[in-house]
Amino acid sequence: MPGEAPSSDSSSSSSSSSSSSSSSSSGDTPDTPDNPAPTPTRRRLPKVKNLQTPDERVDEDINVAKFYLNRGNYIAAYLRSKDAVKTEPNYAETHFSLAQAAEKMKKTDEAKAEYSAYLKLSPGGDNAKAAQKALESLH
Repeated sequence: MPGEAPSSDSSSSSSSSSSSSSSSSSGDTPDTPDNPAPTPTRRRLPKVKNLQTPDERVDEDINVAKFYLNRGNYIAAYLRSKDAVKTEPNYAETHFSLAQAAEKMKKTDEAKAEYSAYLKLSPGGDNAKAAQKALESLH
């Protein structure tokens, strides 16, 4: 009977239950643009702490830049050195590393500027003679 609640009588519900069970199973519908699959809730992960201090990061950047420079990968050496300078602009070794890579890449003006920055920050440093010699050869 239309408008009435379904009865619990098994004889009348058997015919309606077979037709209603196929149409009322909304959880079994295929994923379509109209019925997207429910997205699972995402768990928030804890914030990652700095694994390296800036000094450790710079030392690693310089070591990797030297590795790349010795292997002839000047672009990678240049980029790692640039990162080191960005992280620690007052550390002379970063400027020396960047100057070497820039020189190999024929970026003469940048190499001069970086060798000069090295000499300004560390006039008596380990690489001072090499930086001075490189500057003289670039002029």
